[in-house]
Amino acid sequence: MQRRLTESFIVVNLDRSSANAAAIEAILEPLGIPVEVIESGRQLRWHSAVVLRIPEDRAADAMLALAMKGFGDVTAYQADGAGR
Repeated sequence: MQRRLTESFIVVNLDRSSANAAAIEAILEPLGIPVEVIESGRQLRWHSAVVLRIPEDRAADAMLALAMKGFGDVTAYQADGAGR
């Protein structure tokens, strides 16, 4: 059986009209943080949001990088992969 790494899901609420999944990927890619966009444009509350899947060990790095670039409404959720 192949062991899977623990994953995190990050939900980034987009409150700026110019922000999108490509802008988020452009922030994280140079840092070597692999990103998989799960969903883009989902309506959460009154803003659109992007849902990303990233390795759990890079979640804190990703959240800090996004906060430093002005994405203040970011939430992380951990998935252990045991149910797969």
